[in-house]
Amino acid sequence: MSRRTQFILTDRQHAFLVSEAARTGLSMGELVRRSVDATYRPYERTKVSGLELSVGVWRRPDAAVAGRRPPGRI
Repeated sequence: MSRRTQFILTDRQHAFLVSEAARTGLSMGELVRRSVDATYRPYERTKVSGLELSVGVWRRPDAAVAGRRPPGRI
């Protein structure tokens, strides 16, 4: 069951969500749900078996990329 919830964001937070939604192709609602799960239920997230391969060279990773990494793997 889903519940409709309203909350107030600053202009900066809303602009960030809009840009992340456009960048990732996810809805703003899905981004908020994922951030709530990652922040308040980090050990209850669904795990999918498989492999992850990531190749890249950068000086400082994007905050969204670093936030998806488990602690200690940045």
